[in-house]
Amino acid sequence: MEFEVGYMLALVVIGISFLGFFLSMMIDEVNRKKAVVIFILSLIIFGLGVYYYYVIGLWQRKSGGETVNKLNYYLYLYRPSQGTQIPETNLPQN
Repeated sequence: MEFEVGYMLALVVIGISFLGFFLSMMIDEVNRKKAVVIFILSLIIFGLGVYYYYVIGLWQRKSGGETVNKLNYYLYLYRPSQGTQIPETNLPQN
């Protein structure tokens, strides 16, 4: 459940950035400078949302949680291991 909340929050942040894009297009008809500022801020918020989504995917992979999230599967953010094992090294035991 903890991963789903993180994914939803990331998608909410991305949705807010799309609202900023639409707002900048509407303000562009009235004032060009304000529209450019809002557009740049929306790009920054969009980047932070995508980064947050990526970090949640890495956190899920690290903790080994199962996923049914097909978006992560197709974006190669989280793919379960195919049964490959990490080879053990011959380190001396203390």
